[in-house]
Amino acid sequence: MPRPLMRPDSHSRNLRLHRLGDTPATFFITKSLLPKEAVLDQAAREIIVSAFAFAVRQQRIYLRAFVVMPDHLHALFALREPWTLPKFMHHMMSYVALLTHHKTSWQDGYYDTRVKTSKQFQFVSYYIEQNPVVKGFVEIPDEWVASSAKRKELVTDPWPWLLDEE
Repeated sequence: MPRPLMRPDSHSRNLRLHRLGDTPATFFITKSLLPKEAVLDQAAREIIVSAFAFAVRQQRIYLRAFVVMPDHLHALFALREPWTLPKFMHHMMSYVALLTHHKTSWQDGYYDTRVKTSKQFQFVSYYIEQNPVVKGFVEIPDEWVASSAKRKELVTDPWPWLLDEE
């Protein structure tokens, strides 16, 4: 008897189980509040920045760019051994679970894109650091405290992995 191509529970909570999060790669991550409300004040954003700083110091990730906005965050990073994307995100979000007094919380999952080319890497870096400028919060990227544009000491440069040219 032939096996079905999809399991009946293919949209279960195990969707990310066999994704590329277990292989060395550079990831662009977006994580939002649900509902998406601007409740992350400067103190809350600094807690999230300190989580990124901890991950860099503990050699969990190579970090190229990040921004923590009032209702979401973006990050461009590569995992270091033995970390996997699901494990890292779980630890990161456990550290920043700080919205209990608001009527919002972090979305259950996150959006991840594997960055494969140097052109994509440069575009995503620029997009992340320009986010507060585009939203009208600051005039130039390094005025936004909760970002890699301001916190250059957290940025890995040069990037340790080669990316495809195209």
